[in-house]
Amino acid sequence: MVTEYPVAEFKRQEGIAMILAIVAVFLLSVAVLATRSGVDLASGIAASAAHETQAGYLARSGLAMVSAALAEDDTAVDSFNDDWAAANDMGAVPIADVGWAVGKVTDEEGKLNVLDLVNKDRMSDELTELAEIRLLDLLMIIGLTESRADEIVDSLVDWMDEDSTVTGFGAEDSYYGSLVPEYSCPDTYLMTVDELALVKGIGPILLYQGEGEVPPLLRFVTVYGDKAGDYRKVNINTAPVEVLMALAPEIDRQLAEEIVASRDTEPFTSPAQIKDVPGFPGDQFYSETLASLVDVSSSHFSARITGETPSASSQAFGVFRRTGQAVKLVYYKSF
Repeated sequence: MVTEYPVAEFKRQEGIAMILAIVAVFLLSVAVLATRSGVDLASGIAASAAHETQAGYLARSGLAMVSAALAEDDTAVDSFNDDWAAANDMGAVPIADVGWAVGKVTDEEGKLNVLDLVNKDRMSDELTELAEIRLLDLLMIIGLTESRADEIVDSLVDWMDEDSTVTGFGAEDSYYGSLVPEYSCPDTYLMTVDELALVKGIGPILLYQGEGEVPPLLRFVTVYGDKAGDYRKVNINTAPVEVLMALAPEIDRQLAEEIVASRDTEPFTSPAQIKDVPGFPGDQFYSETLASLVDVSSSHFSARITGETPSASSQAFGVFRRTGQAVKLVYYKSF
């Protein structure tokens, strides 16, 4: 069963304390069940349910820990040196002698944001056309054919724009209404990354697993991020090589790898420091092409956490929005 909450908040330390308290109650319940003699089927089912509930709360405990790490982080610079990223190398974290949590935290602003494909009026203009070019380049960089890339970009535009006119290789209600099960084209901004799986040309396999040699699209695109200026900016401290390459044709793989090597040595503390990377085209290229696209800090992060006990497991996915030191869970899904 999947449970989704579009908007929720975790209070940092209070939330952790509450979750651990509930976990302790369930642990006690299971201990009582385990000591009863002649446990019948109903008791076994109850114990199983208790274990699954424990695992669910362990997963939520992991999300609470991520929230706490983000709240305590220096918001001026976000990189893989930060505590929120350290969770990716920690492995299983024991929690309250009940079980453990393991997961991955991702900077959503190290990706291209597909919301930039339409403007605030959900229409196309010169800026959105440049965003289309960057996304097309990204899709081909990761291994998709040009025709498939065109289909995806056009379909994303149709998914969000205000009209019902099909764009190029895109799709509107007539296409989605022919599917089983059928659904409509919403003609509004995507709200979650899971919604991308519904868009013509993408689907759940490409989004979550990847196709053949093509890696999962979820690694490279997002719908989370606030617009600052012309675009929702990309954090050059966390963007993968493929996203860096998609920012401009002048950034080839060699330069993108140089950027990654530089930030691995010392994270960028200002966007303009990218100009110091060996092979960078120069000041004019930065000011005319990159300045409006890049940043070194982020406000949106996602975490996928698995909570496990010796006999059950549960997963939780959350997206956090950080404003200053305040951290809000804006999307939550358990499964």
